[in-house]
Amino acid sequence: MAESHTAFIGEIPRIYEQYLGPVVFSQYAEDLANRIDVPSAGSLLEIAAGTGMATRRLRDTLSPDVHMMATDLNEDMLNVAKEKFESHENIKFQIANALDLPFNDAVFDAVACQFSMMFFPDKLLSIREAARVLKPGGKFYFNVWDSIEHNHLAHTVNKTIAECLPDDPPDFFNVPFGYHQIDVIKRLLIESGFTDIDISVLPRYSVANVARDVAMGFVMGSPIRLQIEQSNPGSLPMIVDAVERAVGQIFGHQSIVAKMQAIVFVAHNSEK
Repeated sequence: MAESHTAFIGEIPRIYEQYLGPVVFSQYAEDLANRIDVPSAGSLLEIAAGTGMATRRLRDTLSPDVHMMATDLNEDMLNVAKEKFESHENIKFQIANALDLPFNDAVFDAVACQFSMMFFPDKLLSIREAARVLKPGGKFYFNVWDSIEHNHLAHTVNKTIAECLPDDPPDFFNVPFGYHQIDVIKRLLIESGFTDIDISVLPRYSVANVARDVAMGFVMGSPIRLQIEQSNPGSLPMIVDAVERAVGQIFGHQSIVAKMQAIVFVAHNSEK
């Protein structure tokens, strides 16, 4: 996977948080938090927490005595997440690689991961690491995006950018929307020792105030921005405008509502 696919750096995390958070991530963060069950005084690890969209919801939903550890490989993302919390909220943050978690075996009651599995270069290793740090009987909760055809804003943005840059279309969206084959994911979970796997396909609706917000979020708030800058310096303003027009033509320029769809997995760590 190209390094640019995972480069949530510089000002990208704050734009991602401001524009994409409410449009595509907040509903699924709430869903994930409501599924998670951690015993009193137990512990939760969040892998690839990003800017803390799910982290904040998890902390608000779980009992205050549950110990939370939020990790991410990108320091710039984690710095944004930290700003959402007070010192008394029983949460720690740590830079960590999901493929080599810096924790002992069997120390967490639950592991959560929102929309990040798709970016891990070795999916099996990341799942095995989640299994390793889970206590016997613990649960791994994560979600992935369904195919881009089921995520109408992303599909529109991707198509528009490709039309703007036909000679060298960026391929970033192939990653977040390219890992949705349920049988493939289920097989890796079973191979890693997980059992009783619950799978839910969740259609929802993206909601945005104006088309400009969608364009800013998807173009300026994701690593596709870096790909555009590398291949066509100076074209970003034109592409943002083109995406805004395309979204407006299809979904309206204001009070935008568009289908999105994710797949949620809850896997039980086998008793050891």
